[in-house]
Amino acid sequence: MKKRNLWKRAVSVGMAAVLTLSLAGCGQGGAQTAGSVESAGTTQNAESGEASQSAAGWAEADNGEVVTLKGFTMGNEPAAGMDTFYEQLDAMTVTDLGIKVRFDFIPWGDEKNKINLNIASGEYDLYVGGNFSDYKVMATKNAFLDLKPLLSEVPDLVAHYSVVSDKTLESCEIGGKLYGIPQFGKATDSVSANEGFMYREDLRKSWGLPEINSLETMEQYLYKAKEEYPESSVIMDNRVWSAVWNILAAGKYLELDSYMNTPYTVVSVEDPYTVLDRTQTPEYKTMLEYVAKWYKDGIIDHDILASSANEGNKIAELVKADKKATTTNSPAWSLTATVNEIARNNPEWEMGWYDYGFGKAPVYLPSVSNSTCISINPKCKEPVKALQFIEKAHTDQAYYDLLRWGVEGENYNRTDGKITTAGIDASNVKPSWTGLVDGYMEEEVPSENAFWQEQMDATRITPEEFSPLDGFIFDASSLSAETAALESVKAQYMTPLLCGVTQDREGDYDNVLAQLQKAGIEKYIAEMQQQLTAFREKKAAD
Repeated sequence: MKKRNLWKRAVSVGMAAVLTLSLAGCGQGGAQTAGSVESAGTTQNAESGEASQSAAGWAEADNGEVVTLKGFTMGNEPAAGMDTFYEQLDAMTVTDLGIKVRFDFIPWGDEKNKINLNIASGEYDLYVGGNFSDYKVMATKNAFLDLKPLLSEVPDLVAHYSVVSDKTLESCEIGGKLYGIPQFGKATDSVSANEGFMYREDLRKSWGLPEINSLETMEQYLYKAKEEYPESSVIMDNRVWSAVWNILAAGKYLELDSYMNTPYTVVSVEDPYTVLDRTQTPEYKTMLEYVAKWYKDGIIDHDILASSANEGNKIAELVKADKKATTTNSPAWSLTATVNEIARNNPEWEMGWYDYGFGKAPVYLPSVSNSTCISINPKCKEPVKALQFIEKAHTDQAYYDLLRWGVEGENYNRTDGKITTAGIDASNVKPSWTGLVDGYMEEEVPSENAFWQEQMDATRITPEEFSPLDGFIFDASSLSAETAALESVKAQYMTPLLCGVTQDREGDYDNVLAQLQKAGIEKYIAEMQQQLTAFREKKAAD
């Protein structure tokens, strides 16, 4: 259901010639652009989150100068094509919105700290955040603009998100405020592969190992990989515990949020409105047994505690260089570029995929309540223009393709009218503007590795219902002392145990439980339960 240009645009060379050079971004207090009375000078107080009008903003907006908004996005900046990218983007945004937009790229790896630093700097107008960041915590501190009062300025965006439900954007609200515009998954015939185990299927065959379809068969592959690739550790990702948990818990439990944000709690599939202490489930204890064994046997890197929060890029490079044979903690979509590069350089390699949840865990209609979001700085002096830029990105195909894929011929090609990155050097493949991906604007691009694509296609499904937790967002703002204490316990006591770094697993486990009690885990769970019960009651009343 792709929406083409909603307004005809005439890019005039004469008009461009009289536009002045762009000034500093909104987050830096740059000059305002010419615009309608409704949009000029609108700002928001970072403490109260309430919109206000600035007299200075009105005056600046009348001087005809073009404001440059500044945003950041995740991934590596392409080696080529960005000059043309901005030429094409400016041709649209200056004409349509009277603005320019520039992006800084943040490489994956320790992204949470990098994002927090960027937000704290006040340098940016457009933020991205999700389960890989402190988005929800920052939102409760009014780090982002409340977009709800501005939705009347972007009717096409609202209509676009209403294609599935009129409450789509409402389900993203935190405390009645809309702090970001989320990624938008397509509800029909979509690949549902999530986190899983990528491995060399050609090696599995040559090693004479059984098909990988369980934790036991995956473990056999890990131990064989240690023998065959002694120069690098088999597991280098300190989130390995979640891989084992996801296998053991699939079909039994649901996450209330990402396991990275709420590692202490889950609910059961049978009773999704009763909060459970994850650390006291039998699956959690079994998971600890596996990681402790793997660490002792050298499967897990002995320097695992020194690794960053996300070693995905480093691991992918080792796999491509044939120095490693597997990854354990990457969602399938994040491996697309890696698999494509392997297909070009080593077409004989078959990249296998064992999905931790598919076929066992329920698959629901795409939820936006916990999706990656694009947010706006509350001090941005052109918030309406910024939001209208987001609207264009989600409703105008020319904007979407440019922001999603980059420049045709430099960052991607078209074959028979279809987008492909075949023939593009890996260093020039542009990462999407993080938080933009929209299933209703997306042109699906098949993998260059046919075997991989077959496995992705095997996970296609059209779900019939939303998760019972869809729309639930835990607000921990009243638990600042407890969440800080729990984070300290996680860093000091839980993380080593979750990575298998222990000489007394039972004793260390008991100590973790005791430390969580001291930190206030009971109060944390009680507050979450109270909010979840209120959510269920409101849902029933609606």
